[in-house]
Amino acid sequence: MTKPDFKTMSKSELKRYLLEHRNDTEAFHALMDKINAEPHQKFYTVDEADVLQELIEAKRHTEKNS
Repeated sequence: MTKPDFKTMSKSELKRYLLEHRNDTEAFHALMDKINAEPHQKFYTVDEADVLQELIEAKRHTEKNS
């Protein structure tokens, strides 16, 4: 079996691939590289989990009403 070209895959494609191939560390690293390359990332600490939860709920509400 030949592996797909992870560099040409989108984040969504890589996520789907990883769900089916959970032990593929090469694919995992490719996904992390894509995520780390995104500008304006915001990382949340455990203490900020409530803020993250509010953002997730707001996003779901927005998508539901679109």
